[in-house]
Parts: sequence; structure tokens; C-alpha cells
Amino acid sequence: MGRRHPVSLSVIQGLVLALGILMILFIWGLFVHQNALARTEQLDARAAEHRHVAVMVAEHLRQITDRAVAIARLADPATAAFGPELSRFLAADPMFSRLSLYGPGGEGRHASHSPLATLPPGWLAQVNSQVAHFGFVPFLPTQTADQPLAGRWRLPLLVPLADTGGIHLAGIMLLELELGYLAGLYQHLELGHSGLIRLVDRQGEERMRANGSGMVEGGHAPDNPGWPKTGQHQGRVDAAGAQSLFHALPEQGFAVLVSRLHDDMLAGFYQQRSRQWLLKLLLSLAIAGAVGWLVRLLRDQRQFVQALEQSGQQNRLLIQRLEQAHSRSSAAAATDHLSGLYNRRQFIELAGRQLAEQRQRRELSALLFIDLDRFKSINDTLGHHTGDLLLQAVAGRIRRMLAAGDQAARFGGDEFVVLLAGQRSESRIEEWVRRLTERLSATYSLEGSELNTSPSIGIAICPRDAQDIDGLLSCADAAMYSAKRAGRGQYRFFDPSLNRVDMEEFQLEQALGDALRLGQIRLHFQPLVRVGSMSLAGYEALARWQHPQFGLIYPDRFIPIAERSGFILALGREVLRLACRELAQWPPERTLAVNVSPMELGQADFAERVLAELAQQGLDPARLELEITETSVLERQQLAIQQLCRLKAAGVGISLDDFGKGYAGFAHLQALPLTRLKIERSLIAQLSNSHDDSLIVSSTITLAKRLALQVVAEGVETAEQLVYLKLAGCDFAQGYHLGRPMPAEQLAEFEQAFSTMRASA
Repeated sequence: MGRRHPVSLSVIQGLVLALGILMILFIWGLFVHQNALARTEQLDARAAEHRHVAVMVAEHLRQITDRAVAIARLADPATAAFGPELSRFLAADPMFSRLSLYGPGGEGRHASHSPLATLPPGWLAQVNSQVAHFGFVPFLPTQTADQPLAGRWRLPLLVPLADTGGIHLAGIMLLELELGYLAGLYQHLELGHSGLIRLVDRQGEERMRANGSGMVEGGHAPDNPGWPKTGQHQGRVDAAGAQSLFHALPEQGFAVLVSRLHDDMLAGFYQQRSRQWLLKLLLSLAIAGAVGWLVRLLRDQRQFVQALEQSGQQNRLLIQRLEQAHSRSSAAAATDHLSGLYNRRQFIELAGRQLAEQRQRRELSALLFIDLDRFKSINDTLGHHTGDLLLQAVAGRIRRMLAAGDQAARFGGDEFVVLLAGQRSESRIEEWVRRLTERLSATYSLEGSELNTSPSIGIAICPRDAQDIDGLLSCADAAMYSAKRAGRGQYRFFDPSLNRVDMEEFQLEQALGDALRLGQIRLHFQPLVRVGSMSLAGYEALARWQHPQFGLIYPDRFIPIAERSGFILALGREVLRLACRELAQWPPERTLAVNVSPMELGQADFAERVLAELAQQGLDPARLELEITETSVLERQQLAIQQLCRLKAAGVGISLDDFGKGYAGFAHLQALPLTRLKIERSLIAQLSNSHDDSLIVSSTITLAKRLALQVVAEGVETAEQLVYLKLAGCDFAQGYHLGRPMPAEQLAEFEQAFSTMRASA
């Protein structure tokens, strides 16, 4: 029995020693695993940040080139004054250093500097290749042996200029961007000590290098990965101890790379790893010492295991990736590019005017909604090219049947709309539609092949079925579906049984007079925020009707009723009275915008009434802003401008509302006494979908600034839109992202919450 005790103790000691070794191996294995995982997560997190920086810089460079192209399109490259005119536009922009213009053959036409030379053949060949592959898109040329000498602080940019038809090369513009200024825009980006923003051309040559402090040259830097592999527009390259994220724009001939050394990105990780290493070392020494002291190890085993479990825990930080805002939409043009007919927006504008003229002459109008039968099958079977040719042929047949005053449009896809005006009876309208049906059902010869289709046509008569364009479209659309259900090649007139009759409009018209007399009109106020300082500037007054039966009614329902029934003048006076009374109770720095109808501007005493109301409330005229539409001025131009000039001279602000929705151009704006320009909400809404619309908004802001007008963006609903507007130089913004319309009782609570949010931002 006495000999068994030492043996048993050795076995226990061996087991404890083996357990200690296993525990130490587990600690260091866990240490290696966790550090490898943390290192990967750190690099992935930085990759996400750098990818966003690369996308942001690339899109910024694309917007810079698009801005130059937008300015270039304002002039005719065939005129002699084109070069000096562009020089004047670009001189105000610190981004552009030099400008040269060349003919389509590379011959020099104009240069903002001397001497004027011909375009090197190598660059001329690149321009022709660019037009052939990508169209008239500006691009960064590659280095060639015969290139002109450009300063190391300037970046050349070649812009192919199209002729008026947009087909042939009319000229070439060489822009030299100021790299120092461009790099200065990115100097506040967090890139660490070794982070670089590179701009490389199609040959992979580095054309610009910038860090968080601006332009850099030489020095130790991560290797240049060169131009991305074929087919890749975004990606990541890890090589030579560095990480590079790229975003390529092949059409513009450049790629943006954000590179940073691994050691720089992992500096914090290395510090944490050193602390963990020291902790693991101390823990291992403690285990080794505890194993030597068997009794103490057995006694403190539970505490030791608990300490081991606690030391194996780590906290992981979750990094939220920024969503990429890609918005793509095409600029609304006057005509549909495929068919040559009006597009939807233009047609609605023109058709609305034509209907008003027809009603004044007490003549019938007919709206036709046309849908091609089996078009989707044709498109899917024979291809989109054949489908496009068919749409063009259909548009041509419709156009050839139109008489003076008739209008036609393509709404999209295979949908066409025709407005028949003039002196037609209903029987003549039906005869015209019958002949159109036969014409569109005839065989089409398209590139040597014959094709058959037929239309389904819905017809709505004005004023029998509806009196406005939206109502007619709804009725004609319902009739078209009725025709389509009847079979191919059919047409149907609208029948009231196709759609329910809405009697609320009649009831509202009868009650509008009582609403004004009983004080049922209320004002809600939507905040107007300064974009630069994110401070509250004022509000816009929006009318609401608190109806006892239908509840709160919005102006899009009762304003048209007021205009038709003659109550619009009384409604305008009531809104102005309520607005001035509320404004008198606000702090003196707050302003208030009030909408004005065209009929109010047509009153000879309108300016006197506005100034009298301000004087009665003891208000400074500068605190009031009147919002007008372009139709307000176009209908009674001379009288309206006189009224507005008098009000502006008294200090009242004048704002043009919904710019971009109608026909107003910048040449027309110069004749108006404006102080502000409000960009229509549909243009702002598209900023979240595509960068193509950024050109419209940024160009509008730039040109408005040249007219000394403040710019207000309507319908701002996302933070991304607000950031873009701030970068574009917009002065004010309003929309649901900043604040919804609210009654006066909620303004104090809103302003307190807004101030708190601004202080914490």
C-alpha cells in the first residue's frame, strides 16, 4: 500500500501536465485563429470603405467631365465664337486650367493659352476610336510619343464634339484639369499615412496620385496594379503588402484606385494583437507554474478554467457599409427618340392647352389610346431591332394621317396617344379612327421581310367623357382595354359603365363658397432649410380644406375646382391673410413662401393688396416670398411682370416654382424679376436612381447662379439627395426628409426637435 501512493501521484501529475500542455496549445491556437479572423475582417472593412471612396471619386470625375460637356453644348462648335465662349464659361471654374479646340481632323482652332498647335496624331486616333466604340463621351487619353507637353499638375481630357445631328464628329475639345485643385477636394478623406487615390488610364499608367493631404509625388507607396482586367469595373487587388480597390469607367478611359499598405490599415490591429499576445503569454506562464505546483493547481482548478474561458472572449465591431447611390434616368426631351413623336410629358403639356382652346371654341376633341396587338410576341420572336423598326413605321403612319391641330405621342413601349382637334363631329371622328385602324393593320415591309399587326384603340370625347387630359387618358385607357377584350384590330368609344362616376367633385364645388365664408381653409407649413448650414430658414404655406364630411382635403383636389368656379381669387386672398397673420407671430428671421395663382397675377390691384396686407400686420416685405409658375407669367405676361417688379422693388421675394416641369428656359428667366428658382421635385426624385440626372440638376444650379438666383430643391426625401445637392451648391431644400407639412400648432415642437438634431449632428 505504501508503494502505490507515489505511483498514483505521478499518474495524477502526468495527467495534470498533459492537461496543462493541451490548455496552452489551445490558448495559442485560439490566439492564432482569432488574430487571423480579426485581420481578415479589418482588411475587408477597409476594403468596403475604400471601394466607396473609389466609386465616389470616379463618379465625381464623371460629373466634372459631364459639366464641361454640358457647357460645351450651349454653343455651336462650328461658329468662330465657340472657343472664346467656352473659355469664358470655364474660366470661372477653378477645376479647368486650359482649353484648346481642334477641328475634326485635329487642326487647331482656339486655345486659351499660346501657342496653338495641331492635335497630335496619336490623340486624334484615340478620339476616332472613342467615338466608334463609346460615342461622343469625354475620355482620358493615354500617353503617346507625340502628345503635347502638359504640366505635371494638369490632366488632359479629350471631349469629342458632335454635329447638330449627333452623328458626325464636329470638333475636339482638349481640357486640362487642375490636378492640385482636384486633389485638394479629397484631402479630408481618411486614408491613413500610406493611403493613396490613383487615377490610371487605359494602359494602366498612373496619371494622378493624391493622399489625404493633397497631391504627392515620389516617396514610398503601394505598387500600381495598373488597368483592371477585361470585364471588371470594380474589384480588389492584394499584392506586395498593399490592398487596392478600383472602380473603372471604360467609356471615360480611366479607373480610380484607392491603395493602402496593409501595415498602415492594420496598425490598430497590431496594437491589439500585442496586448493579446502578452495576455496569452502571462496566462501560459501561469498555467506552467500551476502545473509545477500540483496541489495549488488542483485546489484552484475551477478558478483557472474560468479565467481561461474569460480570456478567450473577444468583442467584434460591426461596420455598416454605405449604400451606393446609383441613379440613372434620361433627360426629358420634347420628343420620343425612337418614334419622333412627342413623349408623354410634352404631349400632356401641349394637349392640355389644345383642349382649353377647343373648349373655348365649343368644339369636340377626341383622345385616342392605341396599343399594338401581339407586339410583345413580335419583339421577343424577331428581336428588339425589328420591334423598334415596327414602332417607327407605326409612328410614321399615324403622323401622315394627322391634320392641322392634331397631336400624337408615344407614351412608351407599344402605346401611342393621339389628340384629334379641329372641327370634327363624332361621326367624322369615328370615320378617322376606322381609317387609322385599317392603315395600322396593313402589312409592314421591314428590311426585306413582311410583318402584320393591328391596333386596339380606345376613344374618349371631350367634353362628354372628361374635360381635362388626365380624365380623358383614363377614359381612353379603359375603352382601349374594352377594345382589346373584343379582339384584335378593334376600337371602342368610352362608356361610363367602364368607370365609376365620381360625384365628390360636384359636391366640393357647391361647398367651396361656404368653406371660405365659414373659415374652413387651414394652412400647413413645410420647413425650408439652408443646405450649407442645415439651419431653418422659413416655411412654405400650403392650403388645406377642413371639410366637415370629407375631412382634410389637399389642394390638388380643390384648387382646380376653385379655378373653374371663380373662387380662386377669394381663396388667394384668404390664404394671404392667414399667412401674414401667422408670420407676424414668428421670430423676425423666419420667412414664409405663399403660392400665387395665374388669375391673381392678372388682377391690376394685386401688388397693392399684398403690400397693404403686409403693412396691416406690420411685417417687413422681405419676410414674404411669392411663388409663381411659368404659366402665371405666360398668360398675362406684361401685366404680371409689372406686378412682380413692383413687389420685388418693395422687398418681396419672387420665386419661380416647379422649374423643369414646363417650358421656362434660362433666356426667358432673365426677363423675370426673380430672386429664387425652385427645381421641380421629379428631377430631384430621380437623383436616387441614376447619376445621369445629376447633370440636369447640377447644370440648372450652375446656370441659376450665373443669373444671381438662389436655388431651392423641392421633394428632398433621402439623405443621399441632400448630400448631392450640398455638393452641387444648392442653397435651400425642402421635402419629407427635412420635414412634412404641419399645422401651426406643431411648429414649436418641430423647431425644438430640429435644433436638437442639428446640435447632435
